[in-house]
Amino acid sequence: MQGFTPPHSQESEKAVLGAILKEPIHLTGIISDGLLAEHFFGDAHRRIFQAIIELDETKDPIDIVSVAEKLKCGANSQGQEIGYGYLIELVQAAPVAQNSGYYATQIKKHAYLRRIVSIGQSVTSRAATADGDVTEFLSEFDKEIQAIFSEQNRQQGLMHAEKILDSTLEEIERRINSNGAPTGIPSGFTDLDALTGGFQRSDLIILAARPAMGKTAFALNIAANAARHNFPTVFFSLEMPKNQLMMRLISAEGKIDSSRLRKGDLEAEDLNRLTEATNKIMRMPISMDDTGGITLAEMRSRLRNYDRELKQSDKDSGIGLVIIDYLQLMGTSSKRADSREREVAELSGGLKALAKELNVPVIVLSQLNRSADTRTDHRPKTSDLRESGAIEQDADLIMFVYRDEYYNPNSEDAGKAEIIIAKNRHGSLEEIKLAAQLKFVSFYNLMK
Repeated sequence: MQGFTPPHSQESEKAVLGAILKEPIHLTGIISDGLLAEHFFGDAHRRIFQAIIELDETKDPIDIVSVAEKLKCGANSQGQEIGYGYLIELVQAAPVAQNSGYYATQIKKHAYLRRIVSIGQSVTSRAATADGDVTEFLSEFDKEIQAIFSEQNRQQGLMHAEKILDSTLEEIERRINSNGAPTGIPSGFTDLDALTGGFQRSDLIILAARPAMGKTAFALNIAANAARHNFPTVFFSLEMPKNQLMMRLISAEGKIDSSRLRKGDLEAEDLNRLTEATNKIMRMPISMDDTGGITLAEMRSRLRNYDRELKQSDKDSGIGLVIIDYLQLMGTSSKRADSREREVAELSGGLKALAKELNVPVIVLSQLNRSADTRTDHRPKTSDLRESGAIEQDADLIMFVYRDEYYNPNSEDAGKAEIIIAKNRHGSLEEIKLAAQLKFVSFYNLMK
């Protein structure tokens, strides 16, 4: 763009540098707020600030003389020498030093705007030449914007205990007033909610099982139960088309045999239940996405947009729960991952970051390897998770679904399932038994 001057504020840059040279004690606060030399627009100002940072790191005094000498040492490689005169001018023109934090914020704001301009120019250039794959192109663009978003919204890391106590005591009071009800997103299963307090916001929850154990059915039950409590729920089905998933939900809500429903072999009573189930589901805040091989960037973008839409409405406060079926089917746009284990590690870390960003529990279904099938006791362990290292590390809660009758048809636990809590950052490790009727795609609390 000819004649275009990138966003910047020379006055703010001069104000910050002058304030530091005048009263170096203000440097600590400015550094804590995240101001970097690269945020300065003017080359001379970048060099002055970098010289100040280097002097601070070596515990040398910061004043006009020391900064001038530091700059003189690097003048040959860095460009034109910056003299005493300009440094004196900065000090003399410096406003009240206590306002340096405000001016530092202005410098960062203009730096972010320049990066956005640069990204926009790159987008225009690449789009005009049709250079590269569209999906990859959009993914890279989203990553760059997300990086700016994360940096701009990053809060100061250190916080006094008094401030932390205020919000913590509010949370404790909320939990006391809950009268034993789940403080997180309810699963609908009494013993599980008693153990976890409901699925907690910002948590990454792994739900894993061997094939035919009913993990998708269990996840679908959780989705319906959360939606019944008016928590908007998003279900990403990477393996099953959304029409099939909806058919399972109808089976669960209407207590209709899923096999008969799939074949259309319904009796009069089934048709009544179908109508009832349909009416129930229509009132549930559940959304489904069956994009195969969806990448984390695509998922993040769709969830952000939906979360924004919900928050702009009068009745909702954003997404309540996200469920992904399943991890190993997710695509990746990363060019750095040289193995599937590395890819899954990136996905796992990215999903944890997504849970924190949106402040919602994210339940991710995962496959198990065949090790459980070869043991005498077929109950799964965390080591059975495929590409288990990163998943186990990132997860706040790991649950396994196990049905003994799959391996032992004459099991005394026929018709039952165990939900094995293999990791729980918020409590103990236990095994919870539920009734399982997979022909109705349903799990139930057991009678006490």
